[in-house]
Amino acid sequence: MSDALVWQVIRNNSAFIRTQRGIGKRFSTEKFNLKKVNSPKYSGLANKHAIDVSAAPKGVVVSTKNEKGRPAKAVATATLSKTPVASVRSLAKNTGFSKFQKLAQRRAAAYVRSQVKKTKVPKTDA
Repeated sequence: MSDALVWQVIRNNSAFIRTQRGIGKRFSTEKFNLKKVNSPKYSGLANKHAIDVSAAPKGVVVSTKNEKGRPAKAVATATLSKTPVASVRSLAKNTGFSKFQKLAQRRAAAYVRSQVKKTKVPKTDA
C-alpha cells in the first residue's frame, strides 16, 4: 500500500492520536514518530522508512524501520552504550535517513545528556 493511502486511512482514526486543551495541534504517541506530531511527514505508521530513538538503562536504543515484507523483520534495533559523544556520532554515521538525521541526533543527545551523572559541588560557608 502506498504511504499516502495509509495516511488517508489513519489520519483521523488512530489509537495513538492525543489532543490537549488549549492547543490546536493533534499529537501522536506512536513508535517511529520523532516529533510526536500527527502529520504525514513524521508518522511512523504511514512511512515505509522511519527511525526511532528511545532511552535505555545505559545508553540509547535506535530502531530503524525498512520496507521488508513482514513487520517483525522490518524493524532493526541497536543499543548505543558508548560515551555520550561517541553514541551521538555513531548514530550520525549509521542513520541513512537524511530527513530525520538531525532530529534523531538531537533526541539521542538529549537522552544521553539526561543519563550523565552530575557531580555536586559542596557549598562552603564564607
